[in-house]
Amino acid sequence: MPIPIETINWLAVLGAFIANMAVGAVWYSPLLMGNRWLHSTGRTHDDIQDDSQSAIALVMIPAAANAIALAILTAGLGITSTYGGIALAMLIWLCFVVPTNFIEVIFDRKTVETALINNGNFLISFVIMGAIIGTWG
Repeated sequence: MPIPIETINWLAVLGAFIANMAVGAVWYSPLLMGNRWLHSTGRTHDDIQDDSQSAIALVMIPAAANAIALAILTAGLGITSTYGGIALAMLIWLCFVVPTNFIEVIFDRKTVETALINNGNFLISFVIMGAIIGTWG
């Protein structure tokens, strides 16, 4: 069943996108998990300083895709509540994001700590995006 594009609340998508980026900025800052993430990946502040501008620009692409996809799925499933948006977002996180991150632990030799840190960011981001889109969508 096609989702008419006019059913998508693009302000909700924009809000979800901004929230996703903000959560990531705070989560990976030295105030929260930034230093632990650096340690778990074997990197230093100097290692990431040179790439930070391009990395932030590139992270915007999947952040936007996540917000748009969540809005499309929310509309397609007829979800019109905060709780419904959060439930869908958590299901997506649990079934798609978590397994993908742990595949990287198995095959790419990333540490479990890195996966847990990343999954924490994704969980908070998805819950907030789901709440925004479920409420406004």
